Amino acid sequence: MRDPDHVMDQVRVRYRKNWRDWLLDGTDAQFSFPLATPSAQAIARESDTVGRWMRVWRNWAQAHPHARLRSVTRRTSVGAQEVFTHLDLPTVDDLVVLDDGLASHWRRANFRWSRIRALPGGVVEERLRPWLQQIVNLDDADFEILLQAAKWFTKNPHSGLTIRQVPVPGMHTKWLARNRRLVLACLHITEQPHADEPGEELEQDDLDPLGLKALPVHVDVILADPADRSLVGGLRHLSAPLPEIDALPVHPETIVIVENKESAYLVPDRPRTVIVHSLGNHLNVLDEIGWLDGARHMYWGDLDRAGFTLLSRARARLPHLRSVLMDQVTLEKHRALAVEDKTQTDRPVPNLTDIEAAALTALSTEHGTYLRLEQERLPSPFVLDQLNRTMDKSVAD
Repeated sequence: MRDPDHVMDQVRVRYRKNWRDWLLDGTDAQFSFPLATPSAQAIARESDTVGRWMRVWRNWAQAHPHARLRSVTRRTSVGAQEVFTHLDLPTVDDLVVLDDGLASHWRRANFRWSRIRALPGGVVEERLRPWLQQIVNLDDADFEILLQAAKWFTKNPHSGLTIRQVPVPGMHTKWLARNRRLVLACLHITEQPHADEPGEELEQDDLDPLGLKALPVHVDVILADPADRSLVGGLRHLSAPLPEIDALPVHPETIVIVENKESAYLVPDRPRTVIVHSLGNHLNVLDEIGWLDGARHMYWGDLDRAGFTLLSRARARLPHLRSVLMDQVTLEKHRALAVEDKTQTDRPVPNLTDIEAAALTALSTEHGTYLRLEQERLPSPFVLDQLNRTMDKSVAD
């Protein structure tokens, strides 16, 4: 015998499985949930239990007037007994009203779907089906931005604007990075498959389907050789669009790629050395800077999972890349400076050295968590000693 709680679990499962179909296709189906009615023998044998079960359902039905209890009369050894067999619900609305959460979700889904369907140019229902839950989950402000963005891109499919130039209030780079695929679904635009999910910084390939233009990628470099600085007016720190960085009249023997700006500033002057820093996920620029060819390449990043992922991606472009300060000795020596790493990150490309892989493994704790040792936390005397040793060894090799 199923009690109301058990049947309500079934109602919620039925809703979660089918609400998209009901929303897009409509339904005039009636819903019926069997109550696992006791047999005549069970009624006679456990009449008190069955009686309590019947009272529970009667009380429940009184509190839910849209629901209907179907019954049957069973002939038992103690006489004819009416027992409930099914909970019948005439419509979807009668089903969702049984649960406040379902009712709220259904109202929200219907309201938002009615507004999506009214977008200029129409929408393709099957294109939107996989994204319906995300659309329902948007807060009200983000949903309004989605509608306005879809309207604007429908009228301006090839604007050539940057993201912040689009006159949709509230739409900025981070918003579009989070919701770009919802916009594409509303516009019935199919994008090319992505190797990775776009991050917070959208590339030109991410923006092409919307007719937008990405800002030029800026690259930060430090000219550690005074002779190189004399070629650019004495500047040590440069930040410029990629083509301008590529055109620098430098021919370094050593390139040090540093994950973060503050740490890059620690690298001392050194002949024929250039530091490239703060690339983030823009590691593709390493393919487009001509003066990197033929130089020795070093990489220094955070001692965390993301740091090793970035290292592996850089090495995929620069196969002879040598890491520095990304080993287990550095981690253990400064473990007290590490913090818990709660971020999600992709796995590294399988090209780490044994020493790097051991350091990555050492980031795992016995409690199932991970450590992060940011490169800025390392004491500068230790850093300078290790950098100089590694660069000296690199030159000697």
